[in-house]
Amino acid sequence: MHLKTNEKERQINEYYFHLITFNGTLKKESSKDFVSNYPDFKAVIKLRKRPSSDLNVFSQIYQYKEYQPLVETFQEHFPNDQCLNIIDAGSNIGLTSVYLSRHFPNSNFITIEPDTSNFESVEYNLKANSIKNVVKIKGGLWSKNANLKLVNDFRDKKDWSIRVEETKESGDLKAFSIPYLMKEHKLEKIDILKIDIEGSEKEVFTGIDTDVSFLAKTKCIAIEIHDEFDCRSDINDILTNYNFKFFNSGELTIGINQNFL
Repeated sequence: MHLKTNEKERQINEYYFHLITFNGTLKKESSKDFVSNYPDFKAVIKLRKRPSSDLNVFSQIYQYKEYQPLVETFQEHFPNDQCLNIIDAGSNIGLTSVYLSRHFPNSNFITIEPDTSNFESVEYNLKANSIKNVVKIKGGLWSKNANLKLVNDFRDKKDWSIRVEETKESGDLKAFSIPYLMKEHKLEKIDILKIDIEGSEKEVFTGIDTDVSFLAKTKCIAIEIHDEFDCRSDINDILTNYNFKFFNSGELTIGINQNFL
């Protein structure tokens, strides 16, 4: 009848086909989000409505299986390890932690996310999926403990592209270094270190105040290196110096510390 659809109708249509694609069932809907059950993934997940990038994040994790090579690589090299220490830096809405928890039950998680709305989704999704051994940190990963501010100027400027910058102004948003987190939470080793922090990896690995000795205590790393910040070769050199063998898988660089083998 050549009738134009409105935004609400388009959102419902998109989400309807999303549920068909992933064998999901709608549990509830609010003005801001959908909550659905996904039996194939053994997960209950809240996704915010457009213009949020949550549907894209879901596709990355569950359709394109971005972190499956990480799981397979870790299991290949450490087949007997189950209860892991996992740091999820740049956790967005928590889907990577949910995904990893299904492959490594009873693991200990530290999630780090600076954006308030994203962080609220992290809290919901981890609780809905019974991930209990978790420390949820609203903040950013940095070369040192410092003050941060959010910057929304990166790539498509959506929820999955929020980055941070250091600031001298004291506020609610704090930065933490990996050595500090390990000491604070009594981690003698990190089994999986996942880093997707929209360019802050440059500061974490190459900042003036950085201490990358945590790599000597890290078994496996999965890092998204953003080439806009011109730090890939430096990070690769650092990983090599700490005896990591690594490969690229999609947007990820996945490495295994040979000293643990």
